[in-house]
Amino acid sequence: MRARYRFLKWKLSAVPGMAARHLGKCLICGQHSVDTPDADDAQTWCLKHAGATRHGVYEVSAFQYFDAALTDPTAGGAPSMT
Repeated sequence: MRARYRFLKWKLSAVPGMAARHLGKCLICGQHSVDTPDADDAQTWCLKHAGATRHGVYEVSAFQYFDAALTDPTAGGAPSMT
């Protein structure tokens, strides 16, 4: 039996109502803030952590949640939601 492959087209869509999130992380010890929609809150966490620990290297990152969906779900091979 020969395998048969088909390429399917997918698209990403931002999750409705879910804004970009921000996370502050200490690169010395690995502790991090809770994720927040406000970048200033993540930066404030970094400053408070620096004051408490004297750690001086941080990263603030932003991320967003996405849904992936087939552009033509009738094309077959769609993942089952069960």
